[in-house]
Amino acid sequence: MADISENAENDRTVVVFGGAGVLGRAVVERLVADGFAAVAADMGVPDDDHRVAGAEYTTVDASSEASVAAVLEERRVGLWGVINVIGGYTPPQKLGDLDLATLRQQLELNLVTGAVVTKHAVAALSTSGRGGRILHTSSRAAVGDGSNAFAYSVSKLAVVRLVEAAAAEVRDLGITVNCILPSIIDTPTNRSAMPNANHDRWPKPEELAAVLSFLASDAAGIISGAAIPVYGLA
Repeated sequence: MADISENAENDRTVVVFGGAGVLGRAVVERLVADGFAAVAADMGVPDDDHRVAGAEYTTVDASSEASVAAVLEERRVGLWGVINVIGGYTPPQKLGDLDLATLRQQLELNLVTGAVVTKHAVAALSTSGRGGRILHTSSRAAVGDGSNAFAYSVSKLAVVRLVEAAAAEVRDLGITVNCILPSIIDTPTNRSAMPNANHDRWPKPEELAAVLSFLASDAAGIISGAAIPVYGLA
């Protein structure tokens, strides 16, 4: 992967929604290393021992339009990118046993949150006149058949359509919109849930962070509306 630090500028702010989680922290670390001014926005602010040096931290309720809008409005000057890594998974469930509450919860968590972030990211970035980047995290499940995973897979598939629609709408503004499609990510929680799996084959948070940071760079300006497979060897 190209060294993008020469292209990134410290006056380019990238807000990471979900920036205090395992993947979010890796993304924030990579953005800082690549020269961006990274802001981690999450439900809570981690203690000093779990913060990335050089990053800014703030609280947000990503289900609230007012909260998301406020975070972006406060950083409108210099805002270059918005990365959303908020999401959640639900255990396997056959359609015949579908719990509608689970379906609604997955749509709210994975799609509605993404739509709220996108809406207000477009509003904030479109006033700068210099374009920008909007990035989401979907899932490999979005391009599977949905077997035993309808609620999760359809919510992640909807994120892909969100990205496609947004990319088409903001093309003339110089804003690109993309998402990544990871397979199961190598995190402590996922290892605990699947202790007998071959964890070496799973994509690492640091590897996904490198892809997202590249997509935030000038070098990725010709990529928009894409759902990029990042499966590792899984």
